[in-house]
Amino acid sequence: MNKTTRKTFHKTGLAMLLAAASLPALAMQVSGVNMADSANVGGKPLVLNGAGLRTKFGLADVYVMGLYLPAKSKDANSIINEQAPRRVTLVMKRDLDTDTLENAFHEGLQANLSKPELQKLQPKIAQLDQRFVEVGAVKEGDILNLDFGADGSTQITYNGQQKAAVAGSDLSSALLKIWLGSHPVQNSLKQEILTG
Repeated sequence: MNKTTRKTFHKTGLAMLLAAASLPALAMQVSGVNMADSANVGGKPLVLNGAGLRTKFGLADVYVMGLYLPAKSKDANSIINEQAPRRVTLVMKRDLDTDTLENAFHEGLQANLSKPELQKLQPKIAQLDQRFVEVGAVKEGDILNLDFGADGSTQITYNGQQKAAVAGSDLSSALLKIWLGSHPVQNSLKQEILTG
């Protein structure tokens, strides 16, 4: 490679790098689903911390999940207990009826909470169940957001339609344990959403 060729190659490479740097960040794609690289909860901007695929028995795809935080983190306990806006986005990969959806949440809570903790949360879990009744059956491609506000509230948004919030940071922390607790619904999913 002579001097002129090296110079031209260097300029072309530099131009390509600059062009790439000016492009907007691409959304993460998981199992054919594009997850947005940012979100907004209560007027606060959030970034995609990680995303992964939830499967049942390693065979059936259930949903693609994205975890959105104010700043990237790999610390599950910190994320669970943080008093800041957070979002869990579930993009459905199959149809589920209301009972199946409710039971999946109940199982995740039971696996990560003691009996006294569960008993104390029952009134709030009942409110959450009512929100799922309002949502009804979910279909493949539907989007379910669980927004955890800085005030500790939990709000479900289904295909853009907001449901009434349920107050209490104890509920929001408990729900995050479904995916980030010591007995997560799926270990590989926990690792994927903690990419940070």
